[in-house]
Amino acid sequence: MQKTPEKMNAAPNNSRVSGLAYYSALIEGILLIFAAILMTISINNLIVGEKIHDIGQAYVHSVIIHWSLSCMLLLLVGIWVLFLVSPLKQLQRRAWWQGILIGLSLIGFGAFFWHRYPSSLHLPGYILLGLIFLVPLVIEAPKFWGSKK
Repeated sequence: MQKTPEKMNAAPNNSRVSGLAYYSALIEGILLIFAAILMTISINNLIVGEKIHDIGQAYVHSVIIHWSLSCMLLLLVGIWVLFLVSPLKQLQRRAWWQGILIGLSLIGFGAFFWHRYPSSLHLPGYILLGLIFLVPLVIEAPKFWGSKK
């Protein structure tokens, strides 16, 4: 029986494809981009703080610059995760390691700063985002390490 081009390019059906890591990366990337957009929109709070002198005049420009940089970097991490979606589905170890690093970084960042600033209720969100990405990667680790990629 001769294989058609569609069957030759079709993804293997069972343990050779990572479904859970694929969907978690897709959700993670979308949520990170959404968080970056919300964070960018909330920069208005800093501008209002500048106008009413709620933020010290010596620091206001530095705070706004750092806030803007944080928004951009969060957006870039979200885009990076979306670029990892396909390699994770193909069980590439390099993508798995990058996902582990991103997940642990989000968890560490959220946990450290939430411990330091417990009234900042958005920080547990970063812990949750890290877990959404990390847990499926850990669950599916044997698939990645059993592959030859």
